[in-house]
Amino acid sequence: MAMARSPFDTPANYDAEKPNHMIFWLDVTIGDPKEYVHLKKAFGSNTDPRCETWTMLTDRNYIDILAENSAVTVKFEGVTFLLQAFDNEVDCLEAFENNQDKHIFFITSGTMGEKIVPKIIERYRHIFTDLITDQPYSSVYVFCHNIEWNMNWAMDYFEYIQMFNFDSELLERMTRDIAEYFIERGKRIRQGNDPEDALKHLHWAKRLWHQYDKMQQQVPTNEFRPVRETKEMKEIIKLIEEIEADLRNKSSDHEDANSDDDTQPSESYG
Repeated sequence: MAMARSPFDTPANYDAEKPNHMIFWLDVTIGDPKEYVHLKKAFGSNTDPRCETWTMLTDRNYIDILAENSAVTVKFEGVTFLLQAFDNEVDCLEAFENNQDKHIFFITSGTMGEKIVPKIIERYRHIFTDLITDQPYSSVYVFCHNIEWNMNWAMDYFEYIQMFNFDSELLERMTRDIAEYFIERGKRIRQGNDPEDALKHLHWAKRLWHQYDKMQQQVPTNEFRPVRETKEMKEIIKLIEEIEADLRNKSSDHEDANSDDDTQPSESYG
């Protein structure tokens, strides 16, 4: 098994255009138009590289993604993600094995979750654990029509999983969790003295938290009704403004230093 690497490490061959965060989705009903109606609306794709417009994924798209058997680039609530979908356990476990350096948000059904969750927590616990604080991430999302029926197996993994009767509630919670992950990652990257990358993650967090607030405040996606700015959103904006101010100050200091160099008298050689 490959050695684990923290999602907070940046390898030398890191591709800035390729997200370090992924969504895995395991369910035999992904292509069923009657299933996951709300959740599917959160994903968008650009099928034409000549066009910048992203459109909502269709059920046909999900069937194609299953057939692809590899991660595809999508938008989740406006943020670029790698999405990989599965309808069987074997392919899903193989993807976990090959993506141990990624931060993975995992969606599955109660029936399939009962079989695969014990295996992924046993083999890939580090993917669902903050390697700095050693605290578990509750980033396994189980969608089932009856939570009580799944409690027997789920209780052994309560630190890692969240269970939902309705996919709209799953979407709402996952949107918040991903935003919180980006906030924490942005703070840590800032401490590591990479303000530009920190800003990128905080802007992702801002976009996702805006969507979360819309869901909380029951503002329809297709309406331009104002969204009340919550305390959490104000904190994200404050972090962004602090980093932007630091960058402006550094830029100004750099320009002043260059100006001083330009005005230094030239040495005379006689």
